[in-house]
Amino acid sequence: MEPGNLRASLDRQIAEYMDNHPRSREMFRRAQASLPGGNTRTGVHFDPYPVYADRGAGVHLIDLDGHRLLDFVNNNTALILGHAHPEVVAALQERIAHGTGFSRPLGLEVEMAEFLKDRVGSFETVRFCSSGTEAILNAIRAARAFTGRNRIAKFEGAYHGMDEYVMVSHVPPLDGNLGPPDRPESVPSSRGLTPQAIENVVVLPFNDADSCDAIINEHRDDLAAVIVDPLSTAAGFTLPVNGFLSRLREMTERAGVLLIFDEIVSFRISRGGAQETYGVRPDLTCLGKVVAGGTPGAVVGGRADVLDLYNPAGGAPDIPHSGTYNANPIAIVAGLTTLRLLSAEAYEKLDSLTRRLAGRLGQVFRDAALQARVTTAGSLFRVHFLPERPRNYREAARDNQLFHRWLFFALLNRGIYWKLGGNVSLPMEIRHADQLASAVDDALRTRK
Repeated sequence: MEPGNLRASLDRQIAEYMDNHPRSREMFRRAQASLPGGNTRTGVHFDPYPVYADRGAGVHLIDLDGHRLLDFVNNNTALILGHAHPEVVAALQERIAHGTGFSRPLGLEVEMAEFLKDRVGSFETVRFCSSGTEAILNAIRAARAFTGRNRIAKFEGAYHGMDEYVMVSHVPPLDGNLGPPDRPESVPSSRGLTPQAIENVVVLPFNDADSCDAIINEHRDDLAAVIVDPLSTAAGFTLPVNGFLSRLREMTERAGVLLIFDEIVSFRISRGGAQETYGVRPDLTCLGKVVAGGTPGAVVGGRADVLDLYNPAGGAPDIPHSGTYNANPIAIVAGLTTLRLLSAEAYEKLDSLTRRLAGRLGQVFRDAALQARVTTAGSLFRVHFLPERPRNYREAARDNQLFHRWLFFALLNRGIYWKLGGNVSLPMEIRHADQLASAVDDALRTRK
């Protein structure tokens, strides 16, 4: 479809969406009077106005206008058991009846820490917090304190929460400010970042081990840590090439630099996350989303000697760390219940269904003579409308965004909620995967 025709078709899809979502439109109008741009969470906004959720049930998100949407977003991968899983609901109801928070530790946090140590091989000790952003912030602070160095390195395009250091080079525009592919520049991705933050962040090219080795060696004397999302989930879902993460582990060890894995999303792909799948042991790991069972909670785990900086037992700790909702019983109970339901059989079901879905989608795109690649890792999948599967952020950023926007609305109008792809939840069955593939096929066949 030519760009002009595609835009005209997109306009028709948006008009249909607006006709079918009057209550969301009215709620957005109200929101604009009280929230900046009607929004308090940037990632959920889209033009002309977002779908407002009313409730969730299993594989479905029910919006304010009563549409039952087959949900492949699952609150940005957090709901691996789907919406309102009966066992999670029951565990939360029982827990809430006994209180929702205390100014004292609970045995539950010890139980969860022991559970995570058994599940994740690199976890010697664990620290709880309330969000992924907090987990990343505390891991980076610990790395600086442990090494006595100020700079960190991150990968171009990667998202690691909202702390100012990791807001450098988060999905930067493809323009002349990026620098050469093998030597990316540090580019601020938000106003309000301090010059020190920009200067103290070194940017690395994903899947280019030789360039990473050279850059890390160049900065080894003042580099505290390298932080990486092992699946590059928010930077195009460009999976690591064979041996890349192992090389990264080797080069950081050689330089005396800590390696931090951001597994806030990737932890859902196996019992022990991406580090188990790829056989790499980071120094510190940040977890969230699935590990809190869809509630606000997160974890920093890893080497005991690094995390001992938070130890208050001998007096004031090197790094004070408090938080009213750290190890909150609601998050701990939801997380424990969720993780216990994720058996080996559950992971096999998720993986098998995702592979089937990717195969069906790939065939649909081939039948439509579209250049498309479907990438999967565990229960995660992503579609790229590109001639080749991308290896890094810059290649992924050349994806056909206009076509993605058209397909997003075409699927929304057919009762499917996804974003560039999505993730499979445990309650989903073959019929749900086939429903998505059939909806994509129907949208492509009827486009005008």
